[in-house]
Amino acid sequence: MAHAAGPTVDAKPLPKVDYGLATAKRANCMGCHKWHGGGGPGYGGAAISLRKTQLNREQIVEVIRCGRPGTNMPYFGRQAFKQKPCYEMTFEDFEGEEDNRPLKGKMSLNKRQMNAIADFVEAELQGRELTKAYCLKFFGKPARQCQKIE
Repeated sequence: MAHAAGPTVDAKPLPKVDYGLATAKRANCMGCHKWHGGGGPGYGGAAISLRKTQLNREQIVEVIRCGRPGTNMPYFGRQAFKQKPCYEMTFEDFEGEEDNRPLKGKMSLNKRQMNAIADFVEAELQGRELTKAYCLKFFGKPARQCQKIE
């Protein structure tokens, strides 16, 4: 969607996308989805590729907020699973099913932060190939990983 990332100025993304990247780093999204967003083995198994995801923006925000119960994708919404805001379920629905209980993320994110991460995913990762420019942006300086990218 064009509104998610907005226009660019001198080929630089708007600060909202940069804020989304910074927030994703702080929340440790890259611990599983990797710096390149291509997914792979992580702390609790293989994470999906954010470059290949078919989720729409609203679904991306929902997964950030609610995680994926029964998987290692944690939730980041402070009110997730309280008063049925996630998948029409509460924590009580997981009693006796500890293996399926939603995992809590490293930190709680507010709506602005979750939206910024979704903007970042749409603008920089989803449906895009890995580029040297993205690599340099992610690391903020030349990095060994960037030398391997054409």
